[in-house]
Amino acid sequence: MMDPKLCVFRFSEFEVAERELRITRSGVVVPLEPKALRVLIHLLRNPGRVITKNELLDAVWGDTAVTENSLTRAIALLRRTLDDDIHQPRFILTIPAAGYRFIAQVAVSANSSTAHDPVGAGLNQLMRDADSGKVVATGPKSKSGPQSRLKRLSKWMLPGAAVLVVVAIGLRYMQRPLPPPHISEYKQVTFDGHGKMVAGTDGIRLYFNLDEGFRNSIRQMAVSGGVSEPVPIELPNPIFYPGGLSPDGSSMLVHSVTSLKSADPLSIVHLPGNSIRYLTDAVSAAWSPDGTLVVYSTEDGDINVIRSDGTGARKLAGVSAVGIGVHGISWSPDGRTIRFCKDARPWEMSSSGSNVHELLRNWRPSYRIGCGQWTADGESFVFLSGHLQGNSVLNDLWALDERHVWFGKPSADPVQLTAGPLRWGRPVLSKDGRKIFADGSIDRGELVRFNSKSQNFEPFLGGISAESVDFSRDGKSVAYVSYPEGILWKANLDGSKPVQLSEPPMYAVVPRWSPDGSQIVFMSWPFDSLPKLYVVSSAGGNLRPLVPEDKGALDNPNWSPDGQRIAFSRVPDSRLAQRGFHGNTRGIVYILDVATHQVSTLPGSEGFWGPRWSSDGRFLETESDDALSIKVFDFTTQRAWVLPIGAKAEWHAWSRDGRFIYFTSLMMDHPGVFRLPVQGGKPEMVVDLKGFRSTGLFGDYFRLDPTDAPLMLRFNGSDDLYALTLEKK
Repeated sequence: MMDPKLCVFRFSEFEVAERELRITRSGVVVPLEPKALRVLIHLLRNPGRVITKNELLDAVWGDTAVTENSLTRAIALLRRTLDDDIHQPRFILTIPAAGYRFIAQVAVSANSSTAHDPVGAGLNQLMRDADSGKVVATGPKSKSGPQSRLKRLSKWMLPGAAVLVVVAIGLRYMQRPLPPPHISEYKQVTFDGHGKMVAGTDGIRLYFNLDEGFRNSIRQMAVSGGVSEPVPIELPNPIFYPGGLSPDGSSMLVHSVTSLKSADPLSIVHLPGNSIRYLTDAVSAAWSPDGTLVVYSTEDGDINVIRSDGTGARKLAGVSAVGIGVHGISWSPDGRTIRFCKDARPWEMSSSGSNVHELLRNWRPSYRIGCGQWTADGESFVFLSGHLQGNSVLNDLWALDERHVWFGKPSADPVQLTAGPLRWGRPVLSKDGRKIFADGSIDRGELVRFNSKSQNFEPFLGGISAESVDFSRDGKSVAYVSYPEGILWKANLDGSKPVQLSEPPMYAVVPRWSPDGSQIVFMSWPFDSLPKLYVVSSAGGNLRPLVPEDKGALDNPNWSPDGQRIAFSRVPDSRLAQRGFHGNTRGIVYILDVATHQVSTLPGSEGFWGPRWSSDGRFLETESDDALSIKVFDFTTQRAWVLPIGAKAEWHAWSRDGRFIYFTSLMMDHPGVFRLPVQGGKPEMVVDLKGFRSTGLFGDYFRLDPTDAPLMLRFNGSDDLYALTLEKK
């Protein structure tokens, strides 16, 4: 009879060994917290049965005082490990208000000590055969005859069997899989929760970028943690990317983010004096192992190399890429290989520019794979990879085991090093290759409204994590989108009686009420596809496309105040590129006649997009494709004019009297909320956003309430640096 405590469970490509508390996927060990694994084992012991939450809590945690949050977290970890979708589950089905049920077919077998050890089993069988060959003599001894021959045979059988066993064990040892790399320790090294991106380490200091609220600065601290100090660099909005610290730690490659271009000015900053020398414009860059060369990518998708003194620039390879182009460049420690990311997949080539190819062509094609870095010995390549949840990527750290040894062989597939709940940033490896430094975060927001009297932001709608807020004409209702889930909701003005209007995986953006309050038009922009426009009843119900025919990527639908027209626009290539798409399109504004459903183009709107009506319907304002100017259309005088801003502007909004256009900008003297007279003039700061850390689908969010008070989504999650110990045995 099967021992109920010694079971092996098999389902799909997974195997769970209960004795060892181990889960493998296609033979490769998958890291998973013990509590989550015990929850899985209890579900596997009861396939098809609804297991209540209380039963799971009792079975796994026993008398330990925990809440349902522990179980919820364990189930979330399981879903991530198993690549299980909560909305279309293959394994774990949530039964609302009841519990969970394991729905896949499970094969169960006994977990004996030789069940998975063919060499050990063969040894036991050989010993049993040898024992059975022994003959006990009952008569006089004879030097010949059957009994004598059997005795001589048994004399040689045991040594022969031993030799065979030794050979079998040796062959098995030579062919055994190497123990995969794994994380043995997590250590948090910062505790302030501010946005960060680790950039490099010289073995003594750890360098990282700090988000100081619409501004970046570079800081340094001891690798063991402690108080950080600024690295004063006289460059506007400096960014220090991983791979930018020279091998000897004496210089850093620093980008200065000053424009909308994907390629920014790249300079070499010499430490400790912090002298600056411009090198080139680049999207991404990294040092060669000897520190004499810099490899970098251009806005056109080329990969070039240049000497560190700024001479000898030459092209290595031309790599076409959409979106943000070629980024995350890294150079192998032996100098032979260059790896980079394009189109959310890892690529590599030789350092001479030849043999350009995708690195993991058939591995998890639905995953978005990010950038990485080699350990100093070149034996492991640690990188980011994650799946979509809502409209963001939940990145974990993975390792590609590239050890070359005589005995044993590494896994051909990447090995997962982390399994949530943190979303990890791009890793940086220590000098000895034993530590991985990375940013771990959980994104969450708090909806706040600016109080002009106190000059402070205060929670709005209870401080819910929501963006894309819009108010009904009668002032009784509000529509908003939960963040980061992307679900469209309608509620009373005080937030009571919420009604859900959309379902995941759709991600709703910029909802707008119809003037009569009966409908809401909005944009849906999934992470991996083009945006579309929809209309839904404010009471709930089925969604219907706003524009049935295909007009490309559409954005920003707005009702005219009389409810007879809806303005919307085609998304320009400059905005599509930020989400990984490329269409060579310019913005243009369309007008939909609600009664006839006819769509016309607004004359003179080429190169502009994002239309917004003034409250009286007289004006329609649009932003230029490069976000550096505004074009206003006056339907009373049939005139149009352009308002230069002088810096990148985002999140436009009309004042209630139609005299001003509000927007946010990071490129003014100070980041802030500004307003610009509709007839022209100089932008005036309304709210100073220095030190304000925003979040949202596009990194930030801004809107005006009916009193012209700014609404924003303030970051309210966690974000800190960690040191992870990498073990390779």
